[in-house]
This record gives sequence, C-alpha cells and structure tokens, in this order.
Amino acid sequence: MSASTPPPAATAPDAPGLALRVGFIGLGNMGAGMARNVRAAGVETVVYDTRAEAVAELTDLGATAAAHSGEACLGVEVLCVAVFDETQVRAALLGDATGPGALTTAAPGTVIAIHSTVSAAFVRELADIAMRQDVHVIDVAMTGGGDVAARAGTLTFMVGGPTRAVQRCRPVLDLMASNVFHVGETGAGVSAKIVNNFLATSNVALVREALAIARGCGFDESLLEVIGAGGVGSSWVSNNWDRIRAQEETYTTGREGMARMWAKDLALAAGLAGQHDVPTPIADFLIEHIVPEVGAQGLTG
Repeated sequence: MSASTPPPAATAPDAPGLALRVGFIGLGNMGAGMARNVRAAGVETVVYDTRAEAVAELTDLGATAAAHSGEACLGVEVLCVAVFDETQVRAALLGDATGPGALTTAAPGTVIAIHSTVSAAFVRELADIAMRQDVHVIDVAMTGGGDVAARAGTLTFMVGGPTRAVQRCRPVLDLMASNVFHVGETGAGVSAKIVNNFLATSNVALVREALAIARGCGFDESLLEVIGAGGVGSSWVSNNWDRIRAQEETYTTGREGMARMWAKDLALAAGLAGQHDVPTPIADFLIEHIVPEVGAQGLTG
C-alpha cells in the first residue's frame, strides 16, 4: 500500500494539471462539498442531482447543471459519483427510468470515480462493463470527518484501480482530500473503507452504551471530555460525538438516513468478512440487536 505519486503543483485555474472538465453525480452531504472545492479551483464542473436545490447551490458558483446522469458525463475527463448505495450507483452509470446513465455518453479514456460505499464485487462488475468501451472505473472511498471534511477539502481517499487511471484523475482528487492512498487494484479502496467503517460504526454502538451507563451514574455527556483528556478510553467517535449529532440533525435524508447508512456499513462489513470466511460475532450481534434500536432512536440517541 502506498500513496500515489503527487502530480505537479496545479493551484491556479489555468494550471495544466487542472485543464479538465469534471462531472459530479450526487450532491448530498459529501458530494456537495467535494464538488464545491473542485469548482472553487476554477475547474469546469458539470453537476447532477435529483434535488434541484442542491444543483442550484453549485450553479450559483459557476457549475453547469446536467439534466440527467448521462449529460453529467458528456465531454468530461473525470466523473465523480457520490450517491448512497449500489442501486443508485448502478442507475448513475447504466441509467434507469429517470434517464440515461453515464456510460451512454462516456468517451473512451474517461475515468469514473465511485465514492459511494459499496461492495468490491460491485465495483469490479461495473469496471468490467465500462472497460468494453475503454472507460475506467476506480473506487475512491472517502473518510476523514464526514461533511465537515468534505467542505474543508481535508478528506482521506482510499483508492482502488489501475495506476494509470488513478494518476489521470489525481489532480482532481487532490482538490478534495489532504490524503490520497492508492491501496490496490479495483475494489481495494472500498474494501479498506468497509473495514474503516466497521471500526467507526462499532465505536458508535460502544459510545451509545457507555453514555447510558454514565447517565445511570448521574453523569452527563460532558464526561466524554474528561475521558478524552485521559486518552485511553476515547476514540474519534467519542471525541466528536457533538459533531456526529450535528451531522445527524442536518443530514440530507434526516436521522433515518444516517441510521440506514450505519446499518448498510455493518451489512457490508459482514458481507466482506463472509467472502473471506472470517467469523464476525460482533458485527452479527450489532446487526441483530443494535441496528433496530438505532433505527428507532437515531445514532446519538
């Protein structure tokens, strides 16, 4: 595993490294901030989302609105896809009742970066389909602090795919992330993200239960600050509990949407483990017993 070689500095709008036309499909909590940073660098940007208000926020910054996913990929060198799940990614690339997909208009040599958290097998399936027309699908999984990091351009990307395709879109990735790691071939990026998300989702369950015990003892959530000062029992999740609550309250699809995302991440972890015959008693317990509770109460209770 290694970080791919950084490209030459390209910060000005007319710099050679940024002489690209970039498309975005999905302008939710993550995609909107990512697209903003690309557009802010002066890159010609085409955007599509089913929500007109999300598109308007980007067109106000000079982006071009696309009528459907196919149009978002028309004439672009790099297409970023940041939608919720495999159903939405498949529709974005292959089309559905709402319109044609990106692969109907993608020119040979186009690189499609899938930012969504999906299975490695699914990414490889789409990559095989895309290669029939010399289009490259890579997985660019994202972590580093949710929508706050997406807006700040400080995400960490875990990338899977052919080196040449990754290097081609690296100048664009650097506008959205402070760390870009090329971790392996196609599917490796999302596999790394699924492991990452399993650690994070499990931490959420632990913090929820720890706070319940603390409240029983008469403490409020400020106890997390004391624990954070000691360091031993704290984690990114416990240290950013208020931030997670704020994201939950403003999430594009509401508290229910974040709960669905949390459950999806656990299911992907269990599925990935099953492919490699790894037992997952903790994931199985969380899926059976804690997912329903989170669905009813939300992540932060």
